[in-house]
Amino acid sequence: MSFSSLPIIDLKDDETIIIQSMLNACSTTGFFYLRNHGLLAAQQRMFTLAKEFFRLPLNIKNEHPITKENHGYVRRGQENLSTTVSKIIDEKEAFNISKRFQPNQLPTIFAQSDNYQFITKFQHDCYDLCMKLLTYLAQSFEVDTDYFTSRHKWDLESADTLRLLHYPAVRNYCDESIRAGAHSDYGSLTLLFQHLNQSGLEVLDRSTNIWHSVEPYDDMLVVNFGDAFEYWSNGFIKSTVHRVAMPILDSTKENERFSIAYFCHPNDSTLLTPVPSKFVLDRKFEKDAHAKLALDHENEETLTAGEHFQARINKTYTY
Repeated sequence: MSFSSLPIIDLKDDETIIIQSMLNACSTTGFFYLRNHGLLAAQQRMFTLAKEFFRLPLNIKNEHPITKENHGYVRRGQENLSTTVSKIIDEKEAFNISKRFQPNQLPTIFAQSDNYQFITKFQHDCYDLCMKLLTYLAQSFEVDTDYFTSRHKWDLESADTLRLLHYPAVRNYCDESIRAGAHSDYGSLTLLFQHLNQSGLEVLDRSTNIWHSVEPYDDMLVVNFGDAFEYWSNGFIKSTVHRVAMPILDSTKENERFSIAYFCHPNDSTLLTPVPSKFVLDRKFEKDAHAKLALDHENEETLTAGEHFQARINKTYTY
């Protein structure tokens, strides 16, 4: 299993195949495609809503600016995801929807009754899908089936976020430009919906320092593991570093890009101490260059998911 050909997990396969495939994916690439996830129709409507919002004038989008709680509109140049290059800005805009949002926290287009109900359901369906994957993963690790889901309870505080992303079309750019800087995700799992074969996502093989393209498929979403699992697994699972590269300029092709991400996080109070699994207990967490930057806390024996998220988000935005 290699980064040049990411694994595909099909949720219609036999459960034993899914469990083994999850173990193989998390211990090698940390990225995989997911087929038959059940959200295909819903994602299309979500993309339609996202496009309508991002077409609005800037002053309207700015009516709901990003907050310290990570909810709201992120304008172009406000975010730097890179863990190594502090001066680069990301050539994108986004709207973050936190877990327990209210209509008055949303733009009018999202707050309309039908759309509000749809977004609420889509967000919860993403959460439910993550819980299904976490249940399979617990079986992969040969721990209690609710080991991970019990640390992701919906009714407790967590940083779960539904994120709508727009990468505007570009006609020229400098060598340092990037659509989304190289980073790992801060939580446990991320679901990524790509759109209309719009490419640009790349994943880093941390052992070779080589970047590989993650090709978009409308009928499959991409799943990747975040920082929580690198902690929980003593490095057995890598929180895979990824980025969105600038497009190859071609006057005959449109290069605007949209995507949607659902970031699943453990409950804020959850400790990031190792999982009691045979794959983890005897491992020593030897941090590579990325982990030394992104997973660097003095209190790792008592570190919580909420503390790690806040430390990383504080380095990301200019408010």
